[in-house]
Amino acid sequence: VYNWVFWAKMAAFGMVGLLSIIPTVRFISWNRQASANPSFLVPATELASVKTYIRAEAFIFLLIPVFAAAMARGYGY
Repeated sequence: VYNWVFWAKMAAFGMVGLLSIIPTVRFISWNRQASANPSFLVPATELASVKTYIRAEAFIFLLIPVFAAAMARGYGY
């Protein structure tokens, strides 16, 4: 397991997992608040923050198949 492309792929996978924690927690919080208060609106700053996390997740997620294709072609040794 000396292939750096493999470890880059695993790191990207781990980063996507870690980046998804904050949006998930916020979604759960918003759902609880909306259940308690039907007129609840998501604060714009929190919404912008979650959008940033999701965009970062999407970009890093796109790297996973790129690393997989590089591994399949023999790069990284």
